[in-house]
Amino acid sequence: MNKQKLLERIQDLTHPLSPISIDHPTKLDTLTDIQCVAFDFYGTMFISSVGDIGVDKDQQEHSEAFFSESLRDTGFEILKDEVGGRGNKLFEETIDKSVTAAQKKGIDHPEPDLRAVWWDVLTKLTDEQLIEGELTKERVIQFGIEFEFRINNIWPVPNLKTVLTTLLNQDIRLGIISNSQYYTPLAFEAFYEQSPEEFGFDPNLITWSYQARLKKPSVDFYKQFAKTLTQENLISEEVLYVGNDIRKDIAPAKSLGMKTALYVGDKRSIRHKPGDIEKEAYKPDLIIDDLTQLTNCISAG
Repeated sequence: MNKQKLLERIQDLTHPLSPISIDHPTKLDTLTDIQCVAFDFYGTMFISSVGDIGVDKDQQEHSEAFFSESLRDTGFEILKDEVGGRGNKLFEETIDKSVTAAQKKGIDHPEPDLRAVWWDVLTKLTDEQLIEGELTKERVIQFGIEFEFRINNIWPVPNLKTVLTTLLNQDIRLGIISNSQYYTPLAFEAFYEQSPEEFGFDPNLITWSYQARLKKPSVDFYKQFAKTLTQENLISEEVLYVGNDIRKDIAPAKSLGMKTALYVGDKRSIRHKPGDIEKEAYKPDLIIDDLTQLTNCISAG
């Protein structure tokens, strides 16, 4: 299956979402000398039906059916009805095994590449005679997309394209630091008909967890982004990082000297309790409930 077909499947599987607003206080100050705005993806640039990447507890009851549907739409023949439950169990076991092995090597928050995970899972389902069909890299990639976007519907946050375009027009460089999988940049392209790089994100300022094999809240993960700043003639204090999670986004970015903006525009992606936000490690420079507020709060000089 070629890339265009994958993009079309993402388009077919996703449907509009709107933010669920809550009465959360904002903090709209002016930040000067901002040269780069880096974004989290899930829950910040894109509304997520589960608030983040991955499977939410509320989706567990549907996951067996989603698994079976994904197999059929990928071209596998289901030989036994229990394949959905077995597939989900194998997925969890394979993830746990991969994470445990990486942690034994000293990696604090490992991020497996799901293409390898799904290959192992689908191979075992074939060996156990629960499914039948040719196992190829293309099918594994498609299956991951079929399953993910059934489990986790996403949709761009209102005015995202306008905000990104405005920042680019202000000569602000765009970056991404995100927990992700191979389908995350494809999702952006499915909505905007351009890859993040083609849209205007600086390719040297994009850090995807599935490529780094590390994920948030690992400070080492953020350090991979920070290492590129010197090469790009930037310093941490010139970067504003925008995220929705005080522990995974705000705290590690602050610890490396970046300015931070907490997005609180969607109830599904809010991760803190009242009072948490006042703790020094978590206190952001900005609190916004609409991404358009960014353009009025930052200045390049």
